[in-house]
Amino acid sequence: MARYPLISDVLAARHRLAGVALRTPLEPSPTLADESGSAEVRLKLELLQPTGAFKLRGAFNKVALIAAEQPEAWLVTASSGNHGIAVASAAVRHGMRLTVLVPAAVSPAKLERLRALESDRCVVEVFGRDSDDVEHEARRRHDEGIATYVAPYSDPDVIAGQATVAVEVLEDWPECDALVVPIGGGGLIAGIGLWAKAVRPGLRLIGVQPSASPPMYAYFESGSTKPMPIAPTLADGVAGNIERDSITWRMAKQLVDEVVLVDEEQIADAMRWAVHNHQLVVEGSGALPIAALRAGLGGLAGRRVAAVLTGRNVDVGTLQSVLAR
Repeated sequence: MARYPLISDVLAARHRLAGVALRTPLEPSPTLADESGSAEVRLKLELLQPTGAFKLRGAFNKVALIAAEQPEAWLVTASSGNHGIAVASAAVRHGMRLTVLVPAAVSPAKLERLRALESDRCVVEVFGRDSDDVEHEARRRHDEGIATYVAPYSDPDVIAGQATVAVEVLEDWPECDALVVPIGGGGLIAGIGLWAKAVRPGLRLIGVQPSASPPMYAYFESGSTKPMPIAPTLADGVAGNIERDSITWRMAKQLVDEVVLVDEEQIADAMRWAVHNHQLVVEGSGALPIAALRAGLGGLAGRRVAAVLTGRNVDVGTLQSVLAR
């Protein structure tokens, strides 16, 4: 049975990430508080991480642990972009060899950042159609002993790294009593929930998915973890099914109060809103918490809410199209 992360893992990850992950700011947003009916809203700006997304935390934590035990290991990872960028950056830091598998549907902006990290020790390979295909192939290579898999979400060390987001939020703002977090594979919200619910059990934790890719929402509604059709979405960073044996299903069920959905127009509106109100470029997946708050979802009226804006790696053409609507 897969191991679940512990609070001690989060504390160790925090120590490991010192000098690597930025302690990102919590930017007050009175406008979003007014629109949502919340007492106060602050934006946790994970999009300011050096790789452009929060994924740096989990990836660097996991790769550092592998490097300490197996410095000569050849790594493989599967990614829709941000996790691959983070693992590649970590592999470069530790001098490790890596293959990054990305689907054909990868964002051009994210693929460009990955290509910039390519070398004789870091190879980017376009494989299959979507995140399901690349995750399956990476697992196959791991199981056959070809490479060591750095999973994007279903891994206790990756989850422990992501949990350091919650450590910072609750240290910087102890009065915070709600968190709104995007959900893709569930690693971020599982980690945030692990720490936040231990430190503040009454805190309300809301997950957000695009209606085009709602596997965790469907699980909360029906208990089913069966793969489902995934439609194109601006929130490409969270698009795709979740592995059926992922530890994030159960962790989310135990820790998350509600999962809500937003549609494509709400995501586009949220991206525009971030530019106009905070001069922030936020990718679609990173804008999900803004969309949920503006729609009044999650039962957050009167609460002090931290919204985790997870990334900024959006294709220029996509951003121009969104802003022009």
